[in-house]
Amino acid sequence: MKVATESKNNEDVWVKPMEFVLEKGLIGFQDVTQYELLVNSEELPFMWIRAMERHELGFVVIEPSQFIDDYEIELTDDDVSALEIQNDKDALVLNIVTIKNGESLESATVNLIGPIVINKNTLQGRQVIVSNYQKFSARHPMLSEGASS
Repeated sequence: MKVATESKNNEDVWVKPMEFVLEKGLIGFQDVTQYELLVNSEELPFMWIRAMERHELGFVVIEPSQFIDDYEIELTDDDVSALEIQNDKDALVLNIVTIKNGESLESATVNLIGPIVINKNTLQGRQVIVSNYQKFSARHPMLSEGASS
């Protein structure tokens, strides 16, 4: 997997479909609020989000519907209101993937408890803790029985 954090801004292999704001940042990176989504067609369904001010800060993400059957999240009223989400189609849900150094993709996990939810219309987002977190894991194996084929 190529590392988007080391890529040059003008490389043709990366497409940037959106820039977005995470008003409260990510857990552990609250001071970083401006991000861009980067896509390399050779690596789909894996994508990257990268801090616009700090290109060395990037995370591999997925759209969960491509890997996890029946992943339906419940958001708090505060999150829905802050993001101005009117219906499901307004929201882009991304989950952070963890691939430990030196380990294979088969050992990758995905955080299902703390997804990033972005309003596709306003490009405002936040990392949330889903209300129905008891149903999920922060270290869900990507290649598990509950994963889509």
